[in-house]
Amino acid sequence: MKKKTLYQTLEDRGNPDYIEAHAPFLCKWRNTWLGDGYYFWDTFIENAHWWGEVRYSNTYVICKATCDYDPIKCFDLVGDTEHMLDFNNTIEFLRSQKLITDDTTVARVLEFLKRKTGAFNYEAIRVYGIKSISEHKEAYRKYRHRLIFELSKPQYLDYKPAIQICLFKKNSLNLRDIKIEYPDEYNSDAVI
Repeated sequence: MKKKTLYQTLEDRGNPDYIEAHAPFLCKWRNTWLGDGYYFWDTFIENAHWWGEVRYSNTYVICKATCDYDPIKCFDLVGDTEHMLDFNNTIEFLRSQKLITDDTTVARVLEFLKRKTGAFNYEAIRVYGIKSISEHKEAYRKYRHRLIFELSKPQYLDYKPAIQICLFKKNSLNLRDIKIEYPDEYNSDAVI
């Protein structure tokens, strides 16, 4: 089983002790991409900083945690092609039943999988939201980690992609060791 480092970005409300005592925090926004859950950025803290800048206007906290990545417990739409095929088959089935439209979201398909199939027994989901980080804002350039394959061609490798993991329960994937990583004044391990 592979250990992964995860980062959760939170609004800074001046309550670091509360955060460390109660983290991670459930996201229940109306427009959550993957449904209700505990959202983390996978591996790359830069993505957590980007979200803090965008969502919380640079007033944010980043918590770092460790989990045990297990493809049997995590529905991985980034690195597991069988899971991608399962998701595709679900979309094709929903289309055949005329239950999917151009307005259908990833969250709605996942909700169908969770509630209607009886076969979705995962603790988490892992996704890469293509174009999460705006291509058009110069301020976000520092968060885009891309290298072209060929000169004068648009294709590129995103070597620090904005991959998210949504845990369905607070302790999914054996989540542990959660503590504040940023800002330094809340991080007892920070070196001055």
